[in-house]
Amino acid sequence: MPGESLPEQIARRIEALITAGGPIEPGTRLPSERELAQLFGVSRLSVREAVHRLEALDLVAVRRGAGTFVAQNATASKPAETPLPKSTNVEEIFEIRRLLEPAAARWAALRADRHALIPLQRLTEQFEAAAAARRGIEQLVIYDVALHVEIARCAENVLLSRLLEGLYDLNRAQLEYSLRREGRAANTAVEHRRIVDAIAAGDADAAHDAMLAHLSAAEASMRAILSGTSDPVD
Repeated sequence: MPGESLPEQIARRIEALITAGGPIEPGTRLPSERELAQLFGVSRLSVREAVHRLEALDLVAVRRGAGTFVAQNATASKPAETPLPKSTNVEEIFEIRRLLEPAAARWAALRADRHALIPLQRLTEQFEAAAAARRGIEQLVIYDVALHVEIARCAENVLLSRLLEGLYDLNRAQLEYSLRREGRAANTAVEHRRIVDAIAAGDADAAHDAMLAHLSAAEASMRAILSGTSDPVD
């Protein structure tokens, strides 16, 4: 937002990951200070100040030598369990995603400069590493949501970015179930890489098509789970 300092901007983006809803449970460890600095393309000092702001709001707890964790009361307003979304919700959300996200990828390819690509590339690498290491679903969801929102930011359209942030508030539960499906996280990592590589190359058509293919695969995964033909795994 206009007038915000850099640490305030970073704090707001981290806060959005914590409070937007979905399976980010109290006690979840956030990326390290170094990883966050690389992700946002800023100094560790700016990240440290942002974390201090979040700590003052009781959204995170900093444990010396262990890292930064979502505070126990940060997600207290969330339901204890997120029910599997109905198929009608899946259809509605993917209809909107197919309208907005391929366009976001196209505009990102046309508008993003080298500096803007740094957090996008870093998020892609972090998701790939988390998927390969079979880390907890919470980390995968954090990186996945952040990656898609970052693509919208690279499109340099504030309204589009805000719309997608709101859309992902509704989509987190679906994303969690989809990523639990056997092989889906690994496939998602490959799909993300194709999108980001196309954006980095400035190939608007390829970025658009790669995003559309990614959404089709994600929707197919959710439909398979909802139909009972594929069960999510722990």
